[in-house]
Amino acid sequence: MGKGWERRRRRLRQRLAQAGPVGGTLAAVLGMGRSRNTDCEDLFAETALAVDGVVSAEFDCSDMFGGGWERGKVVLRASSRDEAIRIMDALLRAFAAEPGLEPRWSTPQEYRNEDGSVVVGALAVGFSGVPTIREVREHYGEGLTK
Repeated sequence: MGKGWERRRRRLRQRLAQAGPVGGTLAAVLGMGRSRNTDCEDLFAETALAVDGVVSAEFDCSDMFGGGWERGKVVLRASSRDEAIRIMDALLRAFAAEPGLEPRWSTPQEYRNEDGSVVVGALAVGFSGVPTIREVREHYGEGLTK
């Protein structure tokens, strides 16, 4: 759902909240649905695109009642697995160094080259699964610079 839906839903929540107890309850229920986090999406994409070897980066982030999720599609300019791992490692370091990324946010599950023939994940650089920003910062240390 696009920005238009988010704007309409926000206006409806405001009107319902002003309509008394029943309206307030309906406003709360509307607030629990999917809520796009464009700050997360923009910051992840900007950070990724600043890394040499990243061809494209698209992120979809959502904050919901009780949690949310982050999904990323990152395409690397790599012709081998070793090259893709090097770029992914640099990308994870950039994520760790970006102070605006929240510690609870997750990094992408996988990273692909342009034709999809090479796919790598954070397991290749020492993680046991898809790391959060907190885990990436702990892994690479506090003294990172952008």
